[in-house]
Amino acid sequence: MNTTTILLLEDNPGDARLIRELFRDIQGRAFTIITAESFRKAYECLQANSVDLALVDLSLPDSHGLETFRKLAEGYPSLPQVLLTGLNDRETAIQAVREGAQDYLLKGEVDGHVLLRAIDYAIERKRIQAELETANARLRKSAEDLHSILNQLHIGTILIDPEGRILHMSVSALRLLGKNEPIPEGQSWQEAVEFPDHEVRGLERLMLEGERERFVVHFTPPGLSPRRLEIDIHDDPRDARAKMFFLYDVTEIHTLRKQLEDKSSFHDLIGKCQSMQDVYRQIRNLAQVDSTVIIEGETGTGKELVARALHNSSPRKDKPFLAVNCAGLTESLLGSQLFGHKKGAFTGANSDHRGFFESAQGGTIFLDEIGDMPAPVQTSLLRVLQEKEITRLGESQPRKVDVRIICATHRDLQKQVDQQAFRADLLYRIRVGRIHLPPLRERREDLPLLIWAFVGQCRQAMGKLFVQDIGADAVGHLTRYPWPGNIRELKSVIEYAVLQCEGDTIQPRHFPPELLESAEPVRPVPEPTTSVKDREHLLRALREAKGNRVKAAQLLGVSRATFYRWLDDLDISKRDLS
Repeated sequence: MNTTTILLLEDNPGDARLIRELFRDIQGRAFTIITAESFRKAYECLQANSVDLALVDLSLPDSHGLETFRKLAEGYPSLPQVLLTGLNDRETAIQAVREGAQDYLLKGEVDGHVLLRAIDYAIERKRIQAELETANARLRKSAEDLHSILNQLHIGTILIDPEGRILHMSVSALRLLGKNEPIPEGQSWQEAVEFPDHEVRGLERLMLEGERERFVVHFTPPGLSPRRLEIDIHDDPRDARAKMFFLYDVTEIHTLRKQLEDKSSFHDLIGKCQSMQDVYRQIRNLAQVDSTVIIEGETGTGKELVARALHNSSPRKDKPFLAVNCAGLTESLLGSQLFGHKKGAFTGANSDHRGFFESAQGGTIFLDEIGDMPAPVQTSLLRVLQEKEITRLGESQPRKVDVRIICATHRDLQKQVDQQAFRADLLYRIRVGRIHLPPLRERREDLPLLIWAFVGQCRQAMGKLFVQDIGADAVGHLTRYPWPGNIRELKSVIEYAVLQCEGDTIQPRHFPPELLESAEPVRPVPEPTTSVKDREHLLRALREAKGNRVKAAQLLGVSRATFYRWLDDLDISKRDLS
């Protein structure tokens, strides 16, 4: 049989004896009674014994009234207390119960049944209270963990109760809204966000709808530059009347898209550096004539895109554009592809075949890697350029063609001419118009535009529309990588990253391992706050870059658009560098 240990705090020996006798009368239960005549003696007993419950007389020689209960509760908060009091102390006992005592008994009105019921009730009530406190502590810890997680997310989060009052606003949300201090809980979300009235009304309408799309808000935080946010609204899973706002900063994306729509793109070409502006100008000029053009540049720089831009800008744009890669094909195969063949011209020629020149009639043919073209085919091509006619393999009768020829190579054709690997007269024929495409390492200021363009293309193509952003550390890795494969390699890396990304933001861990191994270490990027430390950090980068903002952005590992926005937010101008 389990024994319940009772500490009896009673300074009156007669009352103590009567209570002990009551315990002896209780059948079927075992009790151990420890008696203490003073509060000091009670503490000694508690230190020496494991006690299940304390019966406490509120009037002791060294303690009196609520002080007795409070001191015992402070020293042993998990110990159930049942108070013993005379008729004159009843109000005091009731007040003690309100403050946390489990029960009270009136002396002279206690029997064994009442005493047992009070003890069992007190022990069970204390157990339930302890469980509730543990559960509440877990809930508080969970709430703290949730708030901590929300604060660490790149996106801003706002939790709103059914009455539209703020329950939580993450650190990211405060930053996006231009707030320097936390929002008091209980403030209405309409007042807290400080959006224009028409934007608030739009959000209110969206909150009432079942199916919601992202809502775009344009606003200017006090003292800061204009911002553009996309807001996702979701019902709280615990109460559909409560809402959760998720805020995404798309200011930089919008800025880059706008740049892409301005002078930063030409057909499918992307770039705003001076060398790309020169390429666009050359394309416009050469598109108006039928001269043969050669496009020079390293592998992966986008030579076919330039050829297509030339075609699409020319009067031939409604006619065919056909691309042929001259590398890796034998003389007979390349000749057949270009000029066609007659049935029986060679083994496997089972029918007449029309080549690319005939198929491109009235349009443009793009000969990629012309430096790898076999010598006999070079001779045939020279005749096409001179006579405007082709002869199918196996035939003797020439056929007239009206085709513009655009060529491309990554080789030094003049060196090949010197080595007698390429015909000099053909080089002179194809080098009437010349366009040189710079490698990506020489146009790093275009990297942010290219990155955002490829992220947009890949997220659409892969159906991963939740990929919204690319982190500053990730951009830092991309800006420091040498890009030997140029734009083709960059697009491949972005495709890989979008495929690996499972959240809304691409991070360095999503890149191929070879890129991370080759890129230089990325410096930590400061948050765009208005602290003196961050201001000095930006000024230090500007001084190191000798006032060159593009270079300063590269030193910090952020895009130029982000760096310019930070300068606006911190009100930094040239005078601050003096």
